Amino acid sequence: MIALHRFTSALALAYRHLLGDSSARMTMIAGILIYSALYPQPFVGEVVRDVPVAVIDQDNSTESRKFLRRIDATDQVTIATTVPNMAAARDAFFRRDVYGIVIIPAGFERDLSAGVPSPIAAYGDGSYLLVYSNIMGAVTSVARAMGTEVNFDRLTATGMDAGQARAALSPVKVTNIPVFNPQGGYASYIVPASFVLILQQTLMMGIGLLHAGRRLPTGMRMWATPIAYITLYLGWVVFTQLMLPVFYGIPRTGDFGTLMLIALPFLCACAAMGFAIALLIPSREGVVFFLVVMGLPLFFLSGIAWPAEAIPDQLRNIAMLVPSSTAISAFVAVNQMGAAPQDIIGAVEHQIILAFGYTALAFAIYPFTKTRLERHPQP
Repeated sequence: MIALHRFTSALALAYRHLLGDSSARMTMIAGILIYSALYPQPFVGEVVRDVPVAVIDQDNSTESRKFLRRIDATDQVTIATTVPNMAAARDAFFRRDVYGIVIIPAGFERDLSAGVPSPIAAYGDGSYLLVYSNIMGAVTSVARAMGTEVNFDRLTATGMDAGQARAALSPVKVTNIPVFNPQGGYASYIVPASFVLILQQTLMMGIGLLHAGRRLPTGMRMWATPIAYITLYLGWVVFTQLMLPVFYGIPRTGDFGTLMLIALPFLCACAAMGFAIALLIPSREGVVFFLVVMGLPLFFLSGIAWPAEAIPDQLRNIAMLVPSSTAISAFVAVNQMGAAPQDIIGAVEHQIILAFGYTALAFAIYPFTKTRLERHPQP
């Protein structure tokens, strides 16, 4: 009972220390709330819709107008303006009134009737890949649909049965099923994964703000302090991985127990790495600067923005030293894909190895840090 009382007292002291430090409080508490409120906002629409485009109809025929009506009817683009020439279209593009240009050349309907390929020019802003894919996807799908209809009319005009004509034009039928992301949306893809990295960075920043350049807690506080941070962030895991998806309508199918199976060793690894960094970098500002600078590289190395398999092996091996590199895929597998414990056991083992490894590193570094602090005490 005495040991339990001492432990709970040390735990309460660690929380008071955290709450009493305005920088750590803003990072580890207010920062998560701010991220939760603001970060998902750009993605709540899930998919890009109604990208404005300009059209140049040089044919001005029934078929060209039909083509343009079909493009405008898609949810991918909307025809914002019709212009007479390319110069006017470029002006609209550089004013950012439109993000693409569609040109239907003269003779479009004549070529369709004569069975000659009818070219269509489409220009899209390639600096925005989602915008570009919307424009090209809309033009391509409408062009293929119209081409199929023209060929169907030609085949049936020769006396071919309608069913045979359809089979000849579309011998393979493809049904697209977006597994685990029914909307095919960006928020369902990026938000849950990004919050794993956000939790890692804010936890390590908070530890750096509280402990960089200072003596580490001793006695019971040595264990109670990291446990205090880990239990706080277990609450943030529940908030960001279970509650936020419900609030923003992001699908999730994960089991709570399996989520905790990866969350606990992940937070232990983050805390251990945070203490090791705090001992290696003697100032609060230095820790924050280091972690802020490393944030974007870690985002790309995590496999969120770019497939991990396409990252050079040397960089992937370095990334394995950071908990988020394997934890992100495990969190997504559990929460969005309903993975079972055996599916993430490799990631769990990796987190445990990192937790023990960084704990050992922190203990190895501390004697040198302690000597430095004795020679140059920090206020």
